[in-house]
Amino acid sequence: MFPPTIHVEREDSGGDQERIRIWATANGEPKTWTSHRTLDPEALRITFRQEVPAPPVAAMGGTWIVEPLDEATSRIRLLHDYRAIDDDPHDLLWIERAVDKNSTSELTALKENVERVHAADAQELTFSFTDTVTIHGPAKDAFAFVNEAGLWPERLPHVARVRFTEDTPGLQELEMDTRAKDGSTHTTKSYRVVLGHHRIAYKQVTLPALMTLHTG
Repeated sequence: MFPPTIHVEREDSGGDQERIRIWATANGEPKTWTSHRTLDPEALRITFRQEVPAPPVAAMGGTWIVEPLDEATSRIRLLHDYRAIDDDPHDLLWIERAVDKNSTSELTALKENVERVHAADAQELTFSFTDTVTIHGPAKDAFAFVNEAGLWPERLPHVARVRFTEDTPGLQELEMDTRAKDGSTHTTKSYRVVLGHHRIAYKQVTLPALMTLHTG
């Protein structure tokens, strides 16, 4: 739902407390951090504090606040506090830009998605499916094939070009030109999160025609 967010894993939860690990972009750079959240449904607020920040952030926290205006309208406020490593002025500006851009994007997406759900049957908004195949070979080889996306042009005939980077282990950026049956090509860009040796989560940020969201 949130454009900057690539993937989220709930690492621990109990009652009104939860710990989540987030992979997201900040100023166009993929980052990952772990946050502790306190949920208060009666007060309609969620407070959060990063336990393991991503540089250049030294500390960050904040609150989501939902303020009912009437039976059908609410105001959402998103508050932040933060500190840069060594209080570096350049890094403070970088964080300010990232927070401003991501907060604006998230609030806009929250408004659009909630209003869309209320305006239509939620089942019509998304389509989910699963493809399966049985491979006569070791699981580690199948995982390596998917993980080593930089080699796909040599291995997959419909992949014309790949730009693949993994500056942070387990956090991949994949841009790919794919050939269609009519010979045309289209470009997609994805961020991928490698979870152990059995699962890779992905989110496309440059989408093919007719799609507004593609994750898996």
